[in-house]
Amino acid sequence: MKAILIFDSVNDLLYSKWDEEFLRRMKSFNDQEANETITDSHHVSQLLSPIITSQRIMAAQFSNTYTSMQCKDKTSIVFDEWLDHVFMIISEDSVDDSHRELLDCKTLVQHICGQNINLLHSSIYQDWLSMLLDSRLKGDSIPGASGVIGESGATIAALNALKSVAKELKPPHPHYHLMLYVGDKMLALYSSRGSEDLMPPDLILLSIQCIAAQEYWRDLEKNLDSENLRLPWLSEENSAIVHMCAGSGCSPSAPHSLHLIEVAPRVIFVVLIDMDLRDVGIAAHMSSQILTNLRRILLQRNLELLPASLDSLEAALKKTTDSLRKTKGNANLCARLTSRMLELRKSCTTTTPLTPETTATAMHTALEAVIEQLKPDIPSLKLEQPLKDLRILLAPYIEFLQVKARRYFSLGSGEMEGSSSLTLHKYVEEFPGLIHFIYVDRTTGRFLAPDMADCADMLTPDTIRDIMRRTMFALREGYGAATWRRGALHVCAVQWWERRGQPVRPAPHHPAALRALAPGDILSTFYRQLLELVFPNDHQGVSIKELICIHLGLLPASTAVQQARRLAHSVYEMAGENPAIASDLL
Repeated sequence: MKAILIFDSVNDLLYSKWDEEFLRRMKSFNDQEANETITDSHHVSQLLSPIITSQRIMAAQFSNTYTSMQCKDKTSIVFDEWLDHVFMIISEDSVDDSHRELLDCKTLVQHICGQNINLLHSSIYQDWLSMLLDSRLKGDSIPGASGVIGESGATIAALNALKSVAKELKPPHPHYHLMLYVGDKMLALYSSRGSEDLMPPDLILLSIQCIAAQEYWRDLEKNLDSENLRLPWLSEENSAIVHMCAGSGCSPSAPHSLHLIEVAPRVIFVVLIDMDLRDVGIAAHMSSQILTNLRRILLQRNLELLPASLDSLEAALKKTTDSLRKTKGNANLCARLTSRMLELRKSCTTTTPLTPETTATAMHTALEAVIEQLKPDIPSLKLEQPLKDLRILLAPYIEFLQVKARRYFSLGSGEMEGSSSLTLHKYVEEFPGLIHFIYVDRTTGRFLAPDMADCADMLTPDTIRDIMRRTMFALREGYGAATWRRGALHVCAVQWWERRGQPVRPAPHHPAALRALAPGDILSTFYRQLLELVFPNDHQGVSIKELICIHLGLLPASTAVQQARRLAHSVYEMAGENPAIASDLL
């Protein structure tokens, strides 16, 4: 049973995605007969309204927030709130898994809607979000990290092809990124001069977009309708405005124009154009968050926190107006924001006919006008000729890449030389009993894993996800290393820290502090919070590395740990890092 629900500020159901078992459960609560349907969103809202209201009141009026509830029948209800909207998942999964999925759902909403969640009233956006949620676990990528096709010949050819195509493109904005995705893995990335670097979560979000497109196109091929390649949740040119990660909080707030083009089955050409609204998006996101907290403070009558909150909001609004002035034609909007801020401060500090709640609502309306500016028109690109040239340049590699896309777990490092291919099969000879390994750089959001197509029967995607879930659980319990048996498999997982290529020891911390952190999600919230926790004064240049080794269960534990230590040297040599650090891993 699973239901993903989003409720607006008045507890009306804005978005829903549920299965038949959830509907049967709702019927039993509503005393309806089995043959009746309860698909009306209004009925579901009524049934769940007491739970949502309780969560809102405890969070807003008493500052006693709770993020989950567990029922006697093992049903878990997980909450999250953002901009007065409540996100909820009801399922029989563990609380951590549900919480991770809920955080990913919120990130995907921010990715396609920005701060204008009301776009989900549109059936197009609802279908788009549903496709992305369905595609979230269909790729090989592990939580919080994405893979990269690392064969040097194909990578160099793809990068040169993108450079050649970039000369023919004439986007309306100077900053853009060109990418080639094979399956859910990035093959090559070319960025124009002066473009902001894409963050690790951006690559995962784009990977999910590519998986959704490939799944839709594959279904069309099954229905013998391969001529119509338009994605129904995008425009006629398979393009849309999406929001990429920006700012210190790494939240999706920078508007970009996304264009998806199929080069060959499972090979996608991605064009991502920066709409030059990054500063406006970051400032508006910050202003909206502070205003939401300010309205909560007014509801709680916590007057001690009011002056500091007003100062923070005024500073954020100043950044918003400054960034708006850089874009022409927004003088009236800037004046409106300044006027609303003066009214809000005056109503909170002196006696006026307007109450603070009224002026805060007026400020919220003014910020909505700013958010509307973050949904510009989608630029039209002439991609027919660049696509033809790209197919010609990649023709020698297309068949190889299509095979690569169909195989399970491809090599995942973009910085390797051709000699690194020895790990594809030779590591099986060098480490008897070793079936698979995963090396993860949590700071860059990349993972390295060999192609295990020959062991697909023993290592299914679900098995890998379960092992990664168990690894995450051990790390959240405060362990730096763990070993366990899973059926016929023996797993060894280790985590370590580096600062600019040298090993570093984290500050002592209580395991309870780790358990309180959010689970790993697309935005890698857990690892960013973990860095701030264990390096409270200076975490610049610190990276988190993980190595997970999977052996046959008959192998003694001591031998498995020894092989993991040796494997660390090989992984470091392959990834171009300092092999001396590997001796300090275990």
